[in-house]
Amino acid sequence: MKNRLTLLCLLALVAAQFGCKPAAEPVAPVTSSDPPILIDQEMPPIMDIQGHPVHGPHGGELVELGKEAFHAEMVHGDGKISIYILDGSATKAVPIASEKLVVSLKHDEQVASFDMLAAPDANDPAGHTSRFTSDDAKLDDWLDKGAEGAVVIHIEGKSYTGKIAHDHDHSGHDH
Repeated sequence: MKNRLTLLCLLALVAAQFGCKPAAEPVAPVTSSDPPILIDQEMPPIMDIQGHPVHGPHGGELVELGKEAFHAEMVHGDGKISIYILDGSATKAVPIASEKLVVSLKHDEQVASFDMLAAPDANDPAGHTSRFTSDDAKLDDWLDKGAEGAVVIHIEGKSYTGKIAHDHDHSGHDH
C-alpha cells in the first residue's frame, strides 16, 4: 500500500509538471497589406580597403581636402554639377560661410576655371552652405570626359585644394 501511495504521488507530480496545458493562441498570418518590418533603414556606406567610403552620401566621387580634414563630393550629369562639403569621415555635411568655390580643369590640352555658386540645403544654417552648384554645360561635359584638375575651397579662413581625378570608366553606369 505504501508503494502504491508513493507511485500515486509520483504520477500526480509528473502530471502536474508535464500534463495538459491550454493551447496557445494561433498566430495571425501575414498579409500583403501588412507593412514590411525594417531592421535598419539606413545602410552604412561602402568602404574601401583603408576604411574610407567609396562614394559620398549622394553617390558622388570623393575629393580629399587637407589630409582628410574635409572632403568634397562631386555629383554631375544631365547638365547639373553639385559639390557637397563633407566632414573628415565623408559622411556628414559641413556648412561653410562661402558664396562660391572654384574648379580648375584640364582637358585635351585646354585649361579652364569654373565658379560654382552656393546653393544651401534645407538643413544648412543661414549664411552657410554645404552645397555648391553649376549648370555650366562645358564643366559637365569635361567632367564626363574625364578631365582632371583641382577644386579650391575656403573653410574657416583656411584654403583647401583637392585633386579631381576621374578614376573610373563609364561602362555600366550614368552619373
